[in-house]
Amino acid sequence: MPVVKSMTTVFLIAMLLCPVSFGQSEQGSVCVAPISKGWPPTAGTVELACASNKFSLKIDAQKAIPWPSTESIKIDGLDINTRHRVVVYCAGKPQQSFGFRFSAFKTAELCLFLNDLYKTAQLWDPKQNPAPWCKCN
Repeated sequence: MPVVKSMTTVFLIAMLLCPVSFGQSEQGSVCVAPISKGWPPTAGTVELACASNKFSLKIDAQKAIPWPSTESIKIDGLDINTRHRVVVYCAGKPQQSFGFRFSAFKTAELCLFLNDLYKTAQLWDPKQNPAPWCKCN
């Protein structure tokens, strides 16, 4: 019986020291940068542009939210071990979509922004981000 008791003790200590408890997954976040105010009037082509500039987005099965216009917003609680789908809408209609995995990046905190040349969504590591206005706390 002493062996069983010591193994139980070792297991309990290991569970207490483990940073992620069983049944929970590690989580990541996406910081969504506001739409650039410096877009040139010729940004995007007719096929790619959103003439109304009424962008919104959703990640996975979450409800679509308006694309921020003044401050970055943070979308957190995303499982870093699964594939995610981002859909960008223009005036309520799907315009762009792409999938990503956090494992493709060196961080679990990413930056999503609209490129000011073609109005296409891009996801970057914040340290390499060409959108310095992408700032979430």
